[in-house]
Amino acid sequence: MKILELRDFGNDGNRALPSLILTTDSSVVRDNRPVFLPEISKRWRCDISAAFLISRLGKSIAERFAPRYYDMMTLCARLVPLDIVMAADGSEQWTPWATAFDGALAIGTWTDAAAIKTVDITSPRTITLSNVATPIAKSIKLLSKDMIIKTGDIIIPPAPIFSCDINIGDRVEAAVNGQPLLSFNIK
Repeated sequence: MKILELRDFGNDGNRALPSLILTTDSSVVRDNRPVFLPEISKRWRCDISAAFLISRLGKSIAERFAPRYYDMMTLCARLVPLDIVMAADGSEQWTPWATAFDGALAIGTWTDAAAIKTVDITSPRTITLSNVATPIAKSIKLLSKDMIIKTGDIIIPPAPIFSCDINIGDRVEAAVNGQPLLSFNIK
């Protein structure tokens, strides 16, 4: 199983590759267990994104065929250590230290991807997003161009749905179509 998170789509004009974060399965928190922030950073951000579960093997998949390769969706929360990620010029510089610690990614309960209508994030701030259109098809096309995607792989498209600063003691809760999928405490 691979957990592949795109931070951007790259730049075709300059032939720049997309920024890719490969997360180890030992860094994932499941079943709404609490997340313990390590001492590697004093400032933290939480990026809530959609995550899609690959349901079949594929390589060089065209965008129009991408919906055939996933059937389940959930919400996930990437915990970002800002002291490590933020460069002096304000840009983000991702390193393994920023993505490989225990609890770096919290993954919610899986639900049918075809039924997605709204995403509700109730904590730490309440927002509702209707008709969430995620760039999953383009993500599958880009990733399958150079690697085989397999059943059980998790793909997280770029552009988080919501980002906010977090602190110890906060609770993160998010739902899709009113069904709670992601809920955990920060310790």
